[in-house]
Amino acid sequence: MEPGIINQAIQKLCIAEGKEVNEVIQYLKLKYRIDIDPLVLQKRIDKLMNKGKAVA
Repeated sequence: MEPGIINQAIQKLCIAEGKEVNEVIQYLKLKYRIDIDPLVLQKRIDKLMNKGKAVA
């Protein structure tokens, strides 16, 4: 199963390119018209980062 739009953006921008949370929010707003709360996005980023560490 393919990850969702938000998870793809997090993996592409935060994990791969090292961008900040605000840049991911702006990307989602402009490209997909998704408005997401910064705290919710940060929790998702933390969850993905911890999941990546557990696998490695």
